[in-house]
Amino acid sequence: MGTKTYDHYAYCEQVARTLKAVGHDDQRPRFFTAFGLEDLYNFEDKLSAVTGMVLIAVDGTEMDSTDNRADGITDTYTYSIILAKNTQRDRPDTIAQAIRQCQVAALQVRNLLRLDPDLQYSLGLEMQLNGIGPIGDGFYGVMLTFTVTDYPDYTIDEKQWATVMKSE
Repeated sequence: MGTKTYDHYAYCEQVARTLKAVGHDDQRPRFFTAFGLEDLYNFEDKLSAVTGMVLIAVDGTEMDSTDNRADGITDTYTYSIILAKNTQRDRPDTIAQAIRQCQVAALQVRNLLRLDPDLQYSLGLEMQLNGIGPIGDGFYGVMLTFTVTDYPDYTIDEKQWATVMKSE
């Protein structure tokens, strides 16, 4: 790749628009973004008028960088997609039902990611699915976490520096 080309928020917005279980559109917003999981604590206002399933794209700009011991580096970015549905907290059966429905949708998203030809060489081999909730006022669901690998150029961009340090 050479430069990070996967745009998590744009990708997830398209998923939210095309996945029937979410059905995001401009009149019924059901797609949201979060910078890290701690950002979810502020979601009560965002979700107060929403019913049904939502998709929250989480990008905390987490990245591991490793030297491949040959001629370059490997950057591995971690992303999450949360699918959550509003429930009635006083009825535990609605929580279990919401989690099941979100799990079915999340597995479809997983399959979409796996089959995407633009991600076939960069999508990590492992994905995790975990329960999550409550978010906002009674949203429960699942979080799908995965990685995307990039192989950036291993060069110094002289335009980024006042002076370029030279090693002796």
